[in-house]
Amino acid sequence: MLSASKISTKCTSRLRVFNNVRLQSTKAGRVRDGIESSAKVSQSGSQREAESTRISDEDAQVLLDRLFRKNMPTWSLKSSLKPYSRNRTFTNIQEKNKFEALDKKLLELQHQPVDFHYYLRNMSDLKSANQLPYKFGSNQLVSDDAKLKHFLRQIVWEFNAPIRYAFGYGSKVFGQGKNVDSSKSQVDMIFAVSYPDHWHSLNLHQYSDHYSWIRMLGSEAISKIGSWGAGVYFNPFVKMNFQKSENLRGQSSDFELKYGVTSVDNLIDDLTNWSTMYLSGRMQKPLAIVRDTPQISLLEQFNLVSALKLAVLMVGKPEFTEHELYRAITSMSYMGDPRIAMGGENPNKVENIVSAQFPYFRKLYLPLIQSYFTDTIQITSDINSAAEHQFKFADSSKVKAAFLSELPKSFRKKVLSKYVSKYEREFSKDLLSQNSLGRLPSVVSTAFKPVKAHQDLTFMELQDLAKTPATRLSEIPVEDWEYIPENSDFRTAEFVQRIADDEHLAENLKLSVKQTVSRPAMIQTCKGVLTAGISRSVQYALDKRRKYRSGKEHKQ
Repeated sequence: MLSASKISTKCTSRLRVFNNVRLQSTKAGRVRDGIESSAKVSQSGSQREAESTRISDEDAQVLLDRLFRKNMPTWSLKSSLKPYSRNRTFTNIQEKNKFEALDKKLLELQHQPVDFHYYLRNMSDLKSANQLPYKFGSNQLVSDDAKLKHFLRQIVWEFNAPIRYAFGYGSKVFGQGKNVDSSKSQVDMIFAVSYPDHWHSLNLHQYSDHYSWIRMLGSEAISKIGSWGAGVYFNPFVKMNFQKSENLRGQSSDFELKYGVTSVDNLIDDLTNWSTMYLSGRMQKPLAIVRDTPQISLLEQFNLVSALKLAVLMVGKPEFTEHELYRAITSMSYMGDPRIAMGGENPNKVENIVSAQFPYFRKLYLPLIQSYFTDTIQITSDINSAAEHQFKFADSSKVKAAFLSELPKSFRKKVLSKYVSKYEREFSKDLLSQNSLGRLPSVVSTAFKPVKAHQDLTFMELQDLAKTPATRLSEIPVEDWEYIPENSDFRTAEFVQRIADDEHLAENLKLSVKQTVSRPAMIQTCKGVLTAGISRSVQYALDKRRKYRSGKEHKQ
């Protein structure tokens, strides 16, 4: 662990402030103590310094590391029942105006790029929202429609079975353009639950009519079928009528719901690794988040940043427009989708989504571009303008290689594997890529032993380890092979740089997306006949075919 002597003098005053503050603590006494000590620092003159000096990236990571470790929850019934709130703030404070400088510094951390690899290494220890930066993930809350939010919450409240994470999406929630009639559409939602078997068991007791004939097989069979493909079990065309619900945008309170049930573990895996890009692809577009958790909030941010990196590489131009960027992001989840090939989806779907939801895309991605891509993506237009922005990409070999190295693990392996034979000499010298693809020689692999357990390494220790020229791969913890610290020289190996300069990179990236999406999407489409039943499947197919014909007509 780092000693206090290693913390810079410039950071000391800030550490005194942040170490004495617990974000949204339920213990008001501790909050007051922290804020009173912070106020003393501000009153002594550090307030002016804090207002004028921006937190450096290095200092921010030290603060976030301490925040993470300090707020690791102690397990008790009381702490486990504490509700999660996205809008964290101080509680039980009457004179909040006294702490504007402190609040400003906390907000500044919100816009500091976090090292996702640090959190990925410690994902099992991320239990509390207080371990994340102040108001983390606020860009994900794109919808300001209070009426719609209330409507979606009421849908979740109607289910007795516990739901840990939930969001609404699709044309009924956000719309898909003037030429798309959403009046006959279903309300689309995804529920992430802890134990699908148990969840379906409870839901069968409450809403057995939501299921097809498969309900006769029991919850265990339903859960097993749900795990096929992308790991989502859908109940479409469910008739809902809430007596207390408000109308959705002035429509009748009678509506149809299509909800997908997946496990939290499956959702986390897809956000982290892009194993199927079925859920992560949907979550790269605007969502109406109804129920949240700190782990998924963190991983959704990682998913969005990764989507930006991949989209820029797929666009493959040094200059591009905001519309081109969002179109590239939206198109990912539809590459390889069998419904597109079979004419079961509107051919203008991507364009309709981007055009209709453009303001939501901007809320979702522009803050990330300004925070995570300050040195690589330049906004050449007026940032305050409502008009479409123009971007300039620093497409050097080093930047593109870093983008490739930072893509989610499973997807990155697909891309690297396409170049092993083409750049065999460079690959033979890249032990990290060899290990990632499972091709590390046995003589070398047996020598790899972690120096310390990954949870014992602080952020700064990992950075120092990666920066040291004499560091060997055998000295990096096994758990960190896939999540090397940001400044590691291993991230810009010659093999990866050759891939970054390859003339067919954009094509191979798109091919990798298709390979990732196609099989799970095909299985999801086929198992829909089982989960929805024959009549609902026919109804769903006809509805999609209607949208396809409508899209073709408007295209002509």
